[in-house]
Amino acid sequence: MRMHRKLALGAATLALVLSACAPGEGGSSPSASAGATGGEGERSIVIGSAGFYEAQLMAEIYAQALEANGYTVERKLGIGPRDTVQPALESGDFDLEPEYIGSLLTYLGGEAAGDPEETFTNLQAALDEVGLTALDYAPAQDQNAFVVRQETASELGVSTMSELADAEGASDLVWGLPPECETNVLCSGALEQYGFTYGDLNIEQYAACDAPVAQALNDGVVDVAELCSTQPDIERFNFVVLEDDLQTQPSENIAPIVRNEWLDAAPADFAEILNAVSAAMDTETLTSLGVRVAVDQESIEDVAASWLSDNGLN
Repeated sequence: MRMHRKLALGAATLALVLSACAPGEGGSSPSASAGATGGEGERSIVIGSAGFYEAQLMAEIYAQALEANGYTVERKLGIGPRDTVQPALESGDFDLEPEYIGSLLTYLGGEAAGDPEETFTNLQAALDEVGLTALDYAPAQDQNAFVVRQETASELGVSTMSELADAEGASDLVWGLPPECETNVLCSGALEQYGFTYGDLNIEQYAACDAPVAQALNDGVVDVAELCSTQPDIERFNFVVLEDDLQTQPSENIAPIVRNEWLDAAPADFAEILNAVSAAMDTETLTSLGVRVAVDQESIEDVAASWLSDNGLN
């Protein structure tokens, strides 16, 4: 439920959001249309991203992977929210951006599903209408998640939402949920699919994916909280993300979205390079990288470079 999501329930953790300006934004390099006219010998591309750190990090990872394979990359990172970034990509201000397949499909007028393959297939059809293509999506996804402390998971013997619903003592839990949960199908609607009755829950209201609800969970003020699945607090506090085994949440796997005009003239190795990067990025890894950027204050460039090196991708 990051700020970029149309499906979001709450604001992102303010302490974890970086400046919308990132190194390499703007400058006097050629425009996307001038630098992306391709052929096998043309290896110049412009990469953009939304403003929050995770999108910038994935864009930087894709950029450095391409540079390691002889591409020249101009960066336009940290541009803004989806309703700014998506029109800019469609109009050719840049050639590629990392996106979340469920949120982008919803933005384009489709309906995202819990099954990533179904969501991805529907997204490809929607993208074709606006001259874009999604390359392979990563296992990593940043979606709505219900989270508990490690001790709660151990005491109740739960790792999935279905197990939590059936667990003895579940009725005594205190839930940290956003004020809008009651009317949101991805919050109260999801809980009802697991057999919970919203009105019967003991609820403390906090904004979703925000620092206070994570702190309240860690302090024992609440026992279950709604966070984002790559929120750095999950690793920092050793929380357990309960599996959404009924797939109540839309798939939010990350995929690079490319302009067809650029892709049609791309070198033969282009998709292979980016697909290899995506295949190596899972949710746990992306969460750890987020800790390095948002908590430890390492630079996005350094975090991207070290991860690519560790995985033999640069």
